[in-house]
Amino acid sequence: MSNKTETLPTFFTEPQRELMLHVLNRLIPAEDGFPAAGDLGIVEYLDSVVGPSVVLRRRFTEGMIRIEIAGQKKEQAGFADLPDDSKDEVLRQVESGMPEFFVSLVKQTYNGYYTNATVLELLGPEVRPPQPLGHDVEPGDLNLLEDVRKRARAYRLV
Repeated sequence: MSNKTETLPTFFTEPQRELMLHVLNRLIPAEDGFPAAGDLGIVEYLDSVVGPSVVLRRRFTEGMIRIEIAGQKKEQAGFADLPDDSKDEVLRQVESGMPEFFVSLVKQTYNGYYTNATVLELLGPEVRPPQPLGHDVEPGDLNLLEDVRKRARAYRLV
């Protein structure tokens, strides 16, 4: 028995994972030394975000169905077998017909991609947590707060 804890998919079936890999590779293709989003494993990130949300599960289910149907209209085998320009055409078609899905797809893809350690390392910033325990902040002039300190405590009633 292995001590390794495996993360099980929470939403995508294996065919859906394969479809999303191809979709993500078109949203953020490999370029200038950066990996494509699908090849980087962003499908797992999407799975963890979409799985717990009823709204996103519905959106992604309907969106993936639309992508696959549009892909099959162009190539019977489906979206994965289309040339890249045809995949882009299918995605533009789905974007215009299902803007809420596409906004969610792009937002979550970018969230997963640009928080990935590999991408952050390639971008070059020092990878540390944000304030208060991370980045150094230049000390400011705290005398600017003197007027605030002089005021009595104020409470806001709602």
